[in-house]
Amino acid sequence: MNELQIDYFLAVAINSSFTKASEELYVSQPAISKQISLMEKELGVKLFRRTNKATQLTEAGELYFDLFRKFKLDLTRVRQEALEVAGKEKQEIHIGFIEGWDLSPIIPVFMEQFYEKYPDAHVYIDCCGIKELSTRLLTGSLDVVVSFKNSLSEFDELESETVTEVGKIIIYSAASKYAEMEDPTPYMLRKEKFFAPWAVVDKMVRRIVTAYCEPYGFVPNVEFVHNNESMITCVRNNLGVAITDEWTWIKDSPDVKFLPLDSRDKIVVSTISDVHDEKTKAAAEILKKVIPEVMRKA
Repeated sequence: MNELQIDYFLAVAINSSFTKASEELYVSQPAISKQISLMEKELGVKLFRRTNKATQLTEAGELYFDLFRKFKLDLTRVRQEALEVAGKEKQEIHIGFIEGWDLSPIIPVFMEQFYEKYPDAHVYIDCCGIKELSTRLLTGSLDVVVSFKNSLSEFDELESETVTEVGKIIIYSAASKYAEMEDPTPYMLRKEKFFAPWAVVDKMVRRIVTAYCEPYGFVPNVEFVHNNESMITCVRNNLGVAITDEWTWIKDSPDVKFLPLDSRDKIVVSTISDVHDEKTKAAAEILKKVIPEVMRKA
């Protein structure tokens, strides 16, 4: 068994899907399936229970999931401690944000403050889906993540701090009939398809989208698509609408209009618990300071 196989296993377990794991890791699904099969053969147990609707951990799989999550976190810490013992410092910091966000008010300010403190370091910015952010943070390929609080709260290994809140909006095409109305309301959009990025946790997503619409007196017709870009493409081409948040860049596009909703989500800055790396801790602290400051001015 090797670390790559463990990363594959964790990605499948977190996403409850071989398909989604392959998309996140940019590896073919057969390649992941083969490595999981080798793990199962070596361990002598089945790790996943596969159905047409989802892939779930077996009881044995849950035991190994807890073990391997702790292993990855411990490995990250030991690697950093080894660098310190050898008199070396970590020079790369990987920060993840939710795909689709307009980060232009945040990143330049963050970069200026971080590089002022660590001019020889290098910051990599990755924009990913919500599930991918948690997977990559837990497996060590991201050091700091900025995401929704409710998407990371289930992981005890992570340390998160709420830094601000963001309002939810419904986006719709500028070519739709609603764009011609003076004051459209969410209820007027009730018969439209509500697109959402494809997810195997569709019951949870459907429940969240429904909760956003409930105050307006209707249950949305949710249709899942491949990813955030697919969702935006469907909306821009007047195939339906979508619920997103005020940070999305698409709301300022001439192709799209939006309606504010009376709902807000908490935004958190997250790292693994008890992180030792000085630069990672500094990056997280700067983001915690910069994000609320920038958003107050926006």
